Amino acid sequence: MYARLQATARWVLVLVIFSMTSFILFILLMGLMLWPDRSLVAGFTALGIAARATIEAAHRLDFFLAILIWVVPPTCAVGFAARTSQRRALRVALSVSILLFATVCFFLGHSDHSAFMERIAVIAVVIVMSDLIFSFFRSNFPHSHTLANFIAVLLLFAPSLTSLSRRTGAAPQPKALWSRTLQQEQWQSMNTGSGYAATRQLAFAGDRVVVVFDAGFAPSQPPKDKWPVSTYQLTSLDVKTGATRNEITFPGRWGTMPYIYPLRGDLISVQSNPPRTLNPELMPVADSTGASTAPPQQQECGAGCDPPTYALTEKTVLQLQQKHFQVRDITGQVLSRGDLVEWGAFAGASADGRRFAIQSSYTEGDPDFVVYEYFTIYDASIRSALATIHIKDLPARQSWSAFSRDGRYFAAGNPNKLTMYELP
Repeated sequence: MYARLQATARWVLVLVIFSMTSFILFILLMGLMLWPDRSLVAGFTALGIAARATIEAAHRLDFFLAILIWVVPPTCAVGFAARTSQRRALRVALSVSILLFATVCFFLGHSDHSAFMERIAVIAVVIVMSDLIFSFFRSNFPHSHTLANFIAVLLLFAPSLTSLSRRTGAAPQPKALWSRTLQQEQWQSMNTGSGYAATRQLAFAGDRVVVVFDAGFAPSQPPKDKWPVSTYQLTSLDVKTGATRNEITFPGRWGTMPYIYPLRGDLISVQSNPPRTLNPELMPVADSTGASTAPPQQQECGAGCDPPTYALTEKTVLQLQQKHFQVRDITGQVLSRGDLVEWGAFAGASADGRRFAIQSSYTEGDPDFVVYEYFTIYDASIRSALATIHIKDLPARQSWSAFSRDGRYFAAGNPNKLTMYELP
């Protein structure tokens, strides 16, 4: 009777340990989305390691540790309940953990369209399973089992280790002329929460750079059943010094950002209600020049095309492919083609279409937040990257960006920190 109670208690212990490790696994998996990768990515980026490689390696390690915590204690408890050697139970637990981890790696490779990672996962499974089967017929079970587990783990982490060992070889960071704080830690989601708006809240006008942003709710609000009113602020900054030359504010419906567009004659078109045309000093003028310096919208369909297509000038468009870009004329002829450093979103072009920017970023969490962001400046004439700009004050979705007409200057940032760069 006493022996039966002991056996029952042992198996109850297995259930308790399994329940506890399952709960811990749930907490860990929820925490994976909130794991603070920002500081880790920033540190490895400073060493010249690609941000994407750092994140993939860290998350792969997270999954492996979570699987170990979930599998090893219950398996050892089963060995204890079955009166099996704990060393043998531990080796079996490691093998099961590696098999589950290989399955995760296979599906991660499948989602990333990486046939190489899929093959590695299959090979790791074959190694571990073969050793599990054949080890029961060999006397040197412990040694071969440990070796098979080690080889399988090394194979599964090999792509991440290889990526971490490579330097990015990215183009250099250009010279920063100045940085300005326009608004501190307010309304970030309203001002940088849209990739579409990122190139329409910042524009050059002669020797000025003009920015528009939501400065907060207006002092006077309509009744509660009416749409709230925001205060929108237009600020004109000196291109070379960043000094504020002028600024104006006006009310508008909350959530309807008055986008700005550069016009010929160093004027700015403000899509407010009613629309207005301003000079670099933000003084209203009659729009006699009419035409915008932006390319005609009918030539671009953005990310909705396959491949995504953006207008550079009236006669040229940019097409983004998985790892390449190409510039075509209106007849479809390819004028230039080059390699992308990383896939991303279009972030503006110079007036002549020679230089353009691609914004690359990564988000995680629920709700998601930006882990890293950088801009790569390309020169279509030399078919390669010209400069790389890493953003330290991260936006809600995408930082503002704009080129000067001649492509010499590039402004990027958000209300917390707007920086002007002089490109080589």
